[in-house]
Amino acid sequence: MSRINDPMSPAVILKSLPRAFDDLPIWAQLNITWKCNLDCAYCSEYDNSKDHIPYDDLVARIDKIKQLGTLHTDLIGGEPLLHPDLPKLMRYVTRHHGMTTGMTTNGFLLTEDKLKELLDSGMGRIQMSVDGLNPTKETPKSLKTLRKKIEMVARHPVWFRVNTVICDQTVDEVEAVAKLCFELGVAINFSVVHDHGRLVRQPNTPRFLERVQWLKEQKAAGQAISTPFYLIEYYERALQDRHMDWTCQGGNKCFYVSAEGNFQWCYHVPSTRKLMDVTREEMAGNRGKKGCEKDCGVDCVVHTSLPFSNRGELVKMEVTRRASKFLPVLRG
Repeated sequence: MSRINDPMSPAVILKSLPRAFDDLPIWAQLNITWKCNLDCAYCSEYDNSKDHIPYDDLVARIDKIKQLGTLHTDLIGGEPLLHPDLPKLMRYVTRHHGMTTGMTTNGFLLTEDKLKELLDSGMGRIQMSVDGLNPTKETPKSLKTLRKKIEMVARHPVWFRVNTVICDQTVDEVEAVAKLCFELGVAINFSVVHDHGRLVRQPNTPRFLERVQWLKEQKAAGQAISTPFYLIEYYERALQDRHMDWTCQGGNKCFYVSAEGNFQWCYHVPSTRKLMDVTREEMAGNRGKKGCEKDCGVDCVVHTSLPFSNRGELVKMEVTRRASKFLPVLRG
């Protein structure tokens, strides 16, 4: 099997290197549909009373995203596989504009034919959400229901990982889910549940912390966990009420485009601007603190922001951690 699972791979690092020296974005999330085929208890990112975003509107937004200097555009929802123009949109992103593209999906609607069509359309990244071992009403995305889908994607040469959220409903199954992913040879990423973007300490927080620390140990031992060490460290400190001093790069290195066409630092911070009105100069001014950094739980934004906020410390942390895996071999 050929798989590209590590978001810190040399290819990804090299592609993003210019963004360390300019004010242009690395990635954008473009919401293409309100609709979702599931009803997960912790999710607020869908509304089945509304419809898909029209193709022509999305093309105009993709044009604007490219004009702003973006390297990668993820197509998200809702559930992006519900949008009838998904392959066509991916072709437009990749072939017309030369950006890379991918999606985050619950996987239920993915078939071999659909996967091949998306890969032929230029999809280079896929993240599948899995919550636990067995489905429940609150968390239907389980390994029992999605294992064959995971195995199917893992047979193809595409950047692929499973994502799981540590929450009350899943905290007792995190280790089992991770171990099964290790057995399948598929990388796993994890995040800690938040409430509208804010990490909230609660009675289960010590158990969340135990799972985060176990995952950290597994990554240090060489298991395929794609969450970088610095993000794990962020979660550890946040869950212990020991916060990192960092600056959000939302609205600059990364941004979100809502179904209404609004430009947002992230999904959880309301917008005051339409995407079509945003300029590169305005984005360059979004490098400073936002005031919402403390207790931020938006893992994709934290992941992108920390290297620009704590660059020296984080590079040292990643290099040291990764080198430690090879020291026993070098010592013979």
